[in-house]
Amino acid sequence: MRYRASRLTQSVALALSVLLAAVSVSTPARAAEGDIIGSQAVTAAGPLTDAAPDVSMPAGILRTRDGRTLWSRSAQTERAMASTTKIMTALVVLDNADVSETVTVSARAAGVGEAEVDLVVGQTLTVGELLEATLVRSANDGAYALAEHVAGSVEGFVALMNTKAADLGLVHTSFANPHGLDAPGHYTSAEDLVTLASIAMADPRFAEIVSRPSVTVSGQFGSKRYDNSNKLLGTYVGADGVKTGWTNKAGYCVVASATRDEVGLIAVVLGASDENERFDEARTLLDWGFAHYAVTRVATAETTAALVPVTDFLDRRVAAVVAEDASVPVFDLEGEVSSAIDYVDDVEAPVAAGQRLGTLTVVQGDRLLAQVPLVSAEAVDRPDTWSRVKIWFTRIWRGVFGGPLMATAVPLM
Repeated sequence: MRYRASRLTQSVALALSVLLAAVSVSTPARAAEGDIIGSQAVTAAGPLTDAAPDVSMPAGILRTRDGRTLWSRSAQTERAMASTTKIMTALVVLDNADVSETVTVSARAAGVGEAEVDLVVGQTLTVGELLEATLVRSANDGAYALAEHVAGSVEGFVALMNTKAADLGLVHTSFANPHGLDAPGHYTSAEDLVTLASIAMADPRFAEIVSRPSVTVSGQFGSKRYDNSNKLLGTYVGADGVKTGWTNKAGYCVVASATRDEVGLIAVVLGASDENERFDEARTLLDWGFAHYAVTRVATAETTAALVPVTDFLDRRVAAVVAEDASVPVFDLEGEVSSAIDYVDDVEAPVAAGQRLGTLTVVQGDRLLAQVPLVSAEAVDRPDTWSRVKIWFTRIWRGVFGGPLMATAVPLM
C-alpha cells in the first residue's frame, strides 16, 4: 500500500508539474522585465508592471508620430525584417524617380516569385503603379522592377538603400535586397524600423498608398485586385498604414500606424508566432498608447496667474492672466504635470490690455510641455495730476512714519 500510494503521489505531482509548465508557456507575462515605458525600465515587481501593455512579441516598439517612444522591448536587437523592407524601397524610389515615369519589366523582375502581381517580361507600368503593387500587395516582382528602373540593377539599388539608412542614422539596419526575403546581411531593429516608418509616413505620397484597402494592377492575366495585407485597415479605428511582412527567419511582422484625436502612433511588432497574433499585438499596443497618450489641456485662457503692482499707484494691481488655451499630448505614465509662472515685479502705467507681463511654463519632469504668455487683463491709465499729487504726499508721509509705498505682487498659481 505504501508503494502504491507513493506511485499515486508521484503521478499527481508529475501531472501538476506538466500542467503548470503548460500554463507558463501559453500565458505570456504581462510585462517582460527590461521593457521600457517612456524613460523608465520595467522591473519584475516595479510600479510599472501592472501598467505595461500585455504583449508577447520578442521585439517591438510604440512611438508617437511626433517622435516620443512610449514603450519598447529589445528595440535595438537586430532581426530579419521581411517585407517591411519595402518601406525603404519605396522611400528610395520616391527620392529618385517621378511616379509618372514608365518602367519596363525585365526577366529578372518577372521571375522573382513569392508574393507577386504576375508581371511579365516587357510589360510597362508607371512607377506609381508599381509602388502601389509593392506597398499594398507586397509584390516582390514590383520591388525588383522599381529597383532596376531607379539604379540600373538590383545591386545598385541596394547600395542606395544602405546609403539612405546611414544618412538617417539607422545603425542597426542593413539591406541585401529590395523585397525582404531572408538573406545574409539583411536585418533591422524595431527602433530603426519605427524611425524609418515615421519618416515615410511624413511623405503624403507614401502615406496615401499604404492607407489604401486594395489596389488593382495589370499583370499577365489582366487587371487584378489585391487586398491590402494590413488587416488593421478598415477594422481598427484610425488605422492608416503601414506594412506587413513574413519570412521563416523574421516570423510575422507588422508596422501599424493609426491616428485619433490629433494623436498619431506607430507600433512595430517583430517576430510574432502567427498572422493574427501580429495584428492582435499591434491593436493592444495602439489601444494602450491611445489610453495613456492623449491631448490634454494644460493651460486655460483668462486664468489669473498673478496680481502685478502698477508703480504709479499706491495700491493698484493689474491681473496677469493666461493669454490662451494650451492643449498638448501628455503621457500620463511619465509623472505629474506641473506649472510655474515667471512675471515682472511691477509695471509702469499706462498698461495696455493684453500687454505681456510674464510666462506660464508647464512641464512634466524634465520635459517642457508648453509655454504660454501672461498678459494684462485690462488697461490701466496714468493717474491724473491731482491723483499724482496725493500719491506723492502720501509716499512722503509713509516714508517718514511707515507704510507701504506701493502694492506688492501676489502670485496665484
